[in-house]
Amino acid sequence: MSGSALFRPTFTDLRAEVERRISSDASPETIAALIDEFLAAGGDMPAPLIEYDGAVTWLFRCATAQSVSVVGDIFGYRPDQTRMTRLQGSDLFYLTTYLPLDAHIAYAFAVDVPEAKVRMHWLDRCTPDPLNPQRIIMTNPLRVMSVLDMPGAAPLISGCDTLAETPMFAGMHVVWSAALGCWRRLWVYLPPGYDPATRRYPTVYLLDGEAYLLSAQLPLMLDLLIEQNEVSPVIAVLIEPPPVRVSSAVGLRFVVDDVVPWIDARYATSHDPLDRIIGGADEHATRALTIALQRADVFGGALAQSPQMPPTRRIAALLDRRDPHRGDAPRCYVDVGRYDDPAAVESTQALCSVLVSGGAVVSYQEFAGGRSFAGWRVTLPDALRFHFGASSLASLA
Repeated sequence: MSGSALFRPTFTDLRAEVERRISSDASPETIAALIDEFLAAGGDMPAPLIEYDGAVTWLFRCATAQSVSVVGDIFGYRPDQTRMTRLQGSDLFYLTTYLPLDAHIAYAFAVDVPEAKVRMHWLDRCTPDPLNPQRIIMTNPLRVMSVLDMPGAAPLISGCDTLAETPMFAGMHVVWSAALGCWRRLWVYLPPGYDPATRRYPTVYLLDGEAYLLSAQLPLMLDLLIEQNEVSPVIAVLIEPPPVRVSSAVGLRFVVDDVVPWIDARYATSHDPLDRIIGGADEHATRALTIALQRADVFGGALAQSPQMPPTRRIAALLDRRDPHRGDAPRCYVDVGRYDDPAAVESTQALCSVLVSGGAVVSYQEFAGGRSFAGWRVTLPDALRFHFGASSLASLA
């Protein structure tokens, strides 16, 4: 965020001045010019307005809108609870909320949303913030949202400021799934210098791959981490999820029986389970973790970002089935947003306790965000370092 956004007249000053001029019968053109001048004072990132105590004032201009709401991380997706107020005599809507000073927020404006509408039917029509150039692509539904990194937020890895200008994947395949009875897309990332004649590469499989492609821009992230020698060269397989919700058994067969053999037959992958990791975010994190523990003969670990309602009893049962004399304990990276629902944080912590008690090697962290890729993309490099960091380089020799 531009430092200039912290040193400007406050919104309270603007509102007071607008009210004063309206009482003096100022013209709409005069009020509009006053607002233009106020917004221009913010420099290269004029909005939202952030105060030193974490107060954030969201601004949206629209002369024809009847109602505008802010929706997104932390404050949720209930337009009726986050309605903005129109500034008297102007086209400017505003809402002031308080956010943690270290938070990563993805948000958008819901304009004239009927209260009875189902969330998924209006979310794809939300409007990103015209006053904020920082944006992120989200999926399910496909949409563009704005990103607010509060002044104390952790930065993305070095070089990620060029994400928008960089090609985002190496290739796409369409694969028939016998388990699902339909075609699915796979996006495959190959590391720089990929040479199938000289080595076998570890592989990370990510469920809901389109989100990791578009929202996290994983291929560029891996390019940077490999170039900086922070992770070993790794192949990434980004998997399109099933078209409808399927049972866990069918989902497992789709990945293990359809996707993994297809990839192994076409790319120079290591067939050692310790060199295969499966991961995902939200509900896909839970599924990835369960698959890894059910099929330790295929996957040596999991990458679980904000697992949704983790079935701790089932996880404990799967760990109990493992041979205690095996030296390949599952390696599990788990994270959760500290500003997510408190119950989600508590259940994730309980999950990690179960994993550790069952003999798994666990890396756990809480990030300053809610439940979206605005936070997951910040912690994803840590997950990749955990699974494919310096210790993995020896396996490629």
